[in-house]
Amino acid sequence: MSDLTSHFVVAPDAAFDAHLGHEFLTPTTSRLTLRAAHLGSDGTVRSGVYAAVAESLASTGTAVEVLPQGFFPSGLSNATHVVGDAREGVLEAVARCRARGELEWLWDVEIGPPGGAPTAIAAVAIAVRPMRAKKKVFEDDRSG
Repeated sequence: MSDLTSHFVVAPDAAFDAHLGHEFLTPTTSRLTLRAAHLGSDGTVRSGVYAAVAESLASTGTAVEVLPQGFFPSGLSNATHVVGDAREGVLEAVARCRARGELEWLWDVEIGPPGGAPTAIAAVAIAVRPMRAKKKVFEDDRSG
């Protein structure tokens, strides 16, 4: 994904995925080694962790195709369903693009233990919009 870094506003090592421990294997496959911060009070992976992984894979899968063409991806909707329990170990995620429209792409994402049944399934819609000029973020500009 290094050819995409010229389009990033936040460096990959400072982005949310890095803090989550989400490791990309390809733009549409990844893994997450579970740790206590991923778990809810019942000891299973929080649904938001699954949703974040699904959103990130769908956005990245779209980005590799549309950024070189002058467009950018933006999350539009995310319906993530937890269908099993995970408490420890590694989760693997695979995103498959099901439809590519002019303004949005639809992805299915399955997340679960390696070689096992999915513990979460997501449908994620990603908007595709024309690129705008980069803006500096997180700067307090009071000069004007």
